[in-house]
Amino acid sequence: MSQFLKVISPSLEANKAIIMLPDIWGQTDYATTTAQALSQRYQQPCYMLDYFYQLNKKANNFDPQTDQAEAVGLMAKLTGEDFVAIFQSALEEIQKAQPQLVEITALGFCFGGRLAYLAGLSKIVTNLVSFYGAGAHTPNFYQGHTPIEALAMARGGDTSLKVLAFYGSDDASIPESDRAKTALELQNAPITYTAKQYSAGHAYFQQGRDSYVRAAAEKSWQDLDIFLS
Repeated sequence: MSQFLKVISPSLEANKAIIMLPDIWGQTDYATTTAQALSQRYQQPCYMLDYFYQLNKKANNFDPQTDQAEAVGLMAKLTGEDFVAIFQSALEEIQKAQPQLVEITALGFCFGGRLAYLAGLSKIVTNLVSFYGAGAHTPNFYQGHTPIEALAMARGGDTSLKVLAFYGSDDASIPESDRAKTALELQNAPITYTAKQYSAGHAYFQQGRDSYVRAAAEKSWQDLDIFLS
C-alpha cells in the first residue's frame, strides 16, 4: 500500500471495505484504535486515508498541543479537488488489493466528516457516514459547490447510496441551521439520509480524546450497527 493508506484487515478476501477519514490530527493512536475496532466489528478491511499526504508528502500524526498551526494550515489549504484526487488514487489501490470488492463505506470524523460527503461522489461508495462533519456547506469547496451540493448533484436519485450523519447536541461548530440544511438538501436530491444526535459536544466518539462521551459513543456504535446491517 502507498504511504497515504494504512490498512487494518482481518481478511482481504472480504467483498466489502471501510475507508476511514480521520480528523485533522491524522494517524493518531486513537484513530488507529478506531480503525481496528471498525475492522473487527464489521469483519472487513479498514483503510485509513492520510488525505494531507499529497500536500506535504509525509505520514501525518499531529499532536494537538504542539502541531495545531501545521494541521490547521493544511486543513485550510486542502481543496475538495485535492481530496477527490487522492481518494480516487486510494480507491484504485484498494480495488487492486480486493478485486472482488462490491461495497465501500466511507466514514469520516470532523474535517474528515466533511470530506466523507465528497467521497460519496464515487459510485462504489454505498454507505457514507459523517461524524460531526463541520463545514458541509463550505462555499466553493469543490468545483464551485459545497460538499453537500456536490454530493446531491452527483448521486441524487441513486438508491444504492445511503448517508448517516452523527451530531453532538452541544456541538457549537455545527449549528442547527447547518444540520437542517444538510437534511433538506439530501432529502430533496433525493438521497436516503438519516441523522442521529446525542447529548454530547464535538468529537465525542473516539476514546482517547478529552471530549469523549462514553454513553453517546456506545449509542453511536449501536446505530452504526443498524446502518451497516
